[in-house]
Amino acid sequence: MTNTAIVIGGGIAGCSSAYALARRGIKVTLIERQAQIANVASGNPLAMLYPRLSGDDAGSQFALASYVYSLAVYQSLQLPEADFSACGMLQLGFNARELARIQKVAAQNYPASLLRYVTQYEASVIAGIPLTHDALYFPTAGWLQPQHLCQHLTQHPNISVLHSQQVTGFSKETHGFEVYNQAQLLATAQVLIIANANDAQQLLPDLPLQAKAVRGQVSVLQPSAMSRRINTILCSDGYLSPAVGLQPIHCLGASFANVETPSTAPQDLSPTTQDHIENLNKLGHISTSLYQELQPNIMSGRVSYRCTTNDYWPLVGELIDGAALKIKPVRPSAPSSALPWISGLYINAAHGSKGFTSAPLCAEILASMITHEPLPISHVLASLLNPNRFLLREMGLKQLAKTVASAHKISG
Repeated sequence: MTNTAIVIGGGIAGCSSAYALARRGIKVTLIERQAQIANVASGNPLAMLYPRLSGDDAGSQFALASYVYSLAVYQSLQLPEADFSACGMLQLGFNARELARIQKVAAQNYPASLLRYVTQYEASVIAGIPLTHDALYFPTAGWLQPQHLCQHLTQHPNISVLHSQQVTGFSKETHGFEVYNQAQLLATAQVLIIANANDAQQLLPDLPLQAKAVRGQVSVLQPSAMSRRINTILCSDGYLSPAVGLQPIHCLGASFANVETPSTAPQDLSPTTQDHIENLNKLGHISTSLYQELQPNIMSGRVSYRCTTNDYWPLVGELIDGAALKIKPVRPSAPSSALPWISGLYINAAHGSKGFTSAPLCAEILASMITHEPLPISHVLASLLNPNRFLLREMGLKQLAKTVASAHKISG
């Protein structure tokens, strides 16, 4: 029986993982390299909670399951209104491609409580301002305050947080995992979850994660007379939040760098005028009037580097010993139990720009694996998250890349 765990990384993936285990009575040590949690990619002024769907494919199924689960978690926390609002979102059919996408999604006959297609007129009434496009309306989508959410998750009595500690390595001993900062032993536990995004590869040198850091910038805007009337999140190829806070601000974002940065490369966190312009251009796709009114209202910006994989699926599950597999490969027809699993070692990382939607469900998946409970999603979807998939494919083990973990360990 698992009684103790270590989680490396204090962003939404790490905090969600710690919370999912703590709710099951497991004592968790959360280790964060910064002086406070949710201070890197999870540290934007606001985060948006919504799914981006394209039909009934696997990606849409996972996005929808993540959204529904995360929404339920955030609602259960009873966060104050200043930290979470299910204000709804309008995804606008602002060009032919987007219009076709939202029409295809609407044709899937989801419950109206989840999403519905609305005309330009209905969208304008919902938004509180005139809009010029039909839209897909998610009535329970919303925004949240990332740092406050993560602080709330980690206030569970079974969670203790170590701040300002850079994990440089770990080892598995007979009594459990030992985690170090240089020569200093930080913690020992039966289970170890790596959830430190772009730093994960440094801890797993023998397992190719195919992760990359993608620069993104959010612009913070002072509201105008018109924009103060906005009731919902408005989304084109970017998003605009309603005016939020005692001194109201809009969050507009987010830019995506065309050049992918290796996860180990130095990161430039300075906001640029070019990225502000890119965000404003996306605002122009939402509303020409908003673009004209808000163009001079940029107050500041924030840059972060999202961790994402080459196939855009997160890395979630139990890890194998990459070096051992290379020394002693298994047959392509071998069962998953033949792989050199590192029992008790897991990862929850590479959520890209969707972490506040996908990380809580992925944390629940890990907690279910660790405590031998049925998974909260199908094994087919869970297998797409296999964190060992890139090495297994590289070695010609494509069928094993589609497994969840050692088959005898997981029920459901």
